[in-house]
Amino acid sequence: MPAAIVRKFEQMVRVSNGAKGPPTAGGPSGPTDMEKVNWLYNVLTILDNKARALLTFDGLLFAGSSAMYDKMTVGWLKYASEAMIVIALVAASLCLFVAVVSYPFLGEVNLGTYDNTREIEALGEAVEKRTSRLRNAWRVSVGVVWALIAVVILRSVL
Repeated sequence: MPAAIVRKFEQMVRVSNGAKGPPTAGGPSGPTDMEKVNWLYNVLTILDNKARALLTFDGLLFAGSSAMYDKMTVGWLKYASEAMIVIALVAASLCLFVAVVSYPFLGEVNLGTYDNTREIEALGEAVEKRTSRLRNAWRVSVGVVWALIAVVILRSVL
């Protein structure tokens, strides 16, 4: 199945060029293969940068959770702080799967065929997978933030 992100980009370009509907012969052209590849690599770069920022934030969550763990005296709050440390590490590890140094889509390039369709589709799938992984890492990080807020409030109440 073709990567949805590639189809959406093609449609975006065609509509920007004046298309009123699906591609037709003689209608506005879509992006070239080079434009698709450049755009997808730009998206991967953005994802890598966002993963790096989230990884830094997760490090701060880890440090905050560790400091909270040292200050806890109530047993179950201490366990909650331990859980936040583990969850922050899980979020950080998810970020590492976004910024993974792996480019399997380059294996889809067949020299001499002069057709980049398979590479573009594989590249689009990589963008979709890494976007999903970043979204999951972000959700886990938000969960740690809320847990940290709850522990701070409970600590001040107890």
